[in-house]
Amino acid sequence: MQYYVLKADELKPGDLKVVKAGDQEVLLTNVDGEISALYPKCTHYGAPLADGVLNGSRLVCPWHHACFDAKTGQHVEAPGIDGLPAYKVELRGSEIWVDIPEETSDRTPNSMAKPEVSNEATYAIIGGGAAGAYAAEGLREAGFTGRIVLFSAEEEVPYDRPNCSKDYLQGEAPEEWMPLRDAAFYKKHGIVLMKGHRVTKVNPEVQKIEFKSGAPVSYDKLLICTGARPRQLDIPGADLKNVHTLRSLKDSRALLKAGRSAKKAFIVGASFIGMEAAMSLQKLDCEVHVVAPEHLPFAHIWGDAVGQRIQEWHRDAGVHFHLGQNVKAIEGNGRIEKVKLENGEELDADLLVMGVGVQPNTGFLPENLLQSDGSLHTDPFLRVQENLFAAGDIAAPPMNGKNQRIEHWKVAAQQGRIAGKNMAGAGEPYEAVPFFWSAQQDKILGYVGHASSSEETIVEGDLDGDSFLVHYVENGAVSATLSLFRDQELCAIQELMRDGRMPKPAEVRNGVDWLNLL
Repeated sequence: MQYYVLKADELKPGDLKVVKAGDQEVLLTNVDGEISALYPKCTHYGAPLADGVLNGSRLVCPWHHACFDAKTGQHVEAPGIDGLPAYKVELRGSEIWVDIPEETSDRTPNSMAKPEVSNEATYAIIGGGAAGAYAAEGLREAGFTGRIVLFSAEEEVPYDRPNCSKDYLQGEAPEEWMPLRDAAFYKKHGIVLMKGHRVTKVNPEVQKIEFKSGAPVSYDKLLICTGARPRQLDIPGADLKNVHTLRSLKDSRALLKAGRSAKKAFIVGASFIGMEAAMSLQKLDCEVHVVAPEHLPFAHIWGDAVGQRIQEWHRDAGVHFHLGQNVKAIEGNGRIEKVKLENGEELDADLLVMGVGVQPNTGFLPENLLQSDGSLHTDPFLRVQENLFAAGDIAAPPMNGKNQRIEHWKVAAQQGRIAGKNMAGAGEPYEAVPFFWSAQQDKILGYVGHASSSEETIVEGDLDGDSFLVHYVENGAVSATLSLFRDQELCAIQELMRDGRMPKPAEVRNGVDWLNLL
C-alpha cells in the first residue's frame, strides 16, 4: 500500500530521516538527489540507523558500525548479517510516497549462489568464529557453487563471541541470542559444519588437513581463521578447580555457573577480557578483585587519564583493585581457596579468571609460514600464498605501510567476509577501518583506527563527564579515536579515516564539527 510520508524539499542530499508509512517506520535516505526508503534498524542488534551517518551511499550503524548500501539496503560491512528491506519510492510532484508491501520483514537475506553438484571444488575453512562464519557466506555471495566445509574445534554453530564476557556472562542473554545463524541456514546454503574437529596439521604443499581424530581432508582452497587462544598462568595451583579462562561460549557457560555460587572472585589482568569479566561477575553479586602488574587499566593503550577514569567507574561499582601486583600462587585442596600475591598478601578466593592476553592459534601450521608472534602475513586480499588465505586474529594484512594484526571481532568478521569473496575470485582488497566496542560498567566505549603508540592525545569534552572523544596522534596524524557516548561523531571519524580526509592534529585541537566535515 502506498503512503505519503514527506515533502521532497524536507530531505536534502546527505540527509537521513525516519518517517511513518502507515504503521511502518521507514528510513528515508537522500544520496546525491536519489531518494530511497529502507527498514530503519540495523540487522545486527537493532540500532536506529538514523542515529548513524551517511557517507556517499554508505549507511553506517551508530552502535557497532555495520554498513549498508543506502540506496539498496544491501549489507556491505560486518557485523550486519543481512540486508535492509528496501521499499519502492515514488515522487509525486513535491511529495514522497512509499509503497509498503502487505508482508514485511526486518531484514533481507543476502543473495547467495546455490551449490551445484557439477562443481567438484572443495573450499575449506578452519575456524568456527566470526571470520569463518562470514567467510562461508562471503563465498556464496561471490558466486562460489562448489563444496564449502567449515571445521571448528568447538561444538557450537558460530556465535556472538563478544557477548561471552558481557550480557551472557551476566545471565542476561538467553542461549537463543548467541548463534549468528542456526544450523538450518548452513544446511540450506550447502555449508557443511564439521563441529568438534581439532586440526593438528596443515600441509599447503599437498593441500591436506589432518585432525586429532578422523581421516585427512584434501582441499582446493583454504582459509585459516582459528583466532587466538588464552594465555595461561604458569604458577602453582593454576590447574585447581574454579580457575578459568574466558574465550569461548563453553568457557562463559562454566564461568557463569561458577559465578552464581562464588562469593569472592579474582580477575588476573586489567585489559578488555579481564575488566569485562570483572564487571559481569560483579553483577552476579560476587565480590570482585582485579590483580594486574600495570598501574592502571588500559593505560598502555589509552593513556593514564582514560585508565584512571575507567578504574573509577569500576571502583564506584564495588570492584577492588590490586595493581602493580602479580599472582605468585593459587592455593587450595582440589579447588581454589586462596590467592597469594608477590608482595606476600594471601587473600581468600573461590573463583579466579585468567585474563592475561591471547596468542595466535596457529601451532598446527608450518613454521616457515609464521611470523615471530605466530601470525600470518597476507596481501591486501588476505591471501598468504596461492590457494591459502587467512583472516581474523591470526591475520596481519597491510595497513598504513606495514602488516598489522588486530584482535577485534568486527575486524575478524569483515576480514572473513572479504577473504571468502576473494577465494571465489572477487578480487576485493580489505580496506575497512578497525573498530571495536567495550562495555565498562554502564559505559560503552567505541574505538576506531589503530595507534601502536601515540605522541599526543587530544581530548574533546570532559573525561569526568558523560561523554568525550579522545584522539591519538601517531606520526603527526590522528590515527585512532576513543569515544564515550559520542556514537554519531565516531561514525563520521571512521568514514573520514576511510576516505583519507582526517583533519590535521592542529585543526582537531581547535575544534571540529565532525558531522559537517563528513
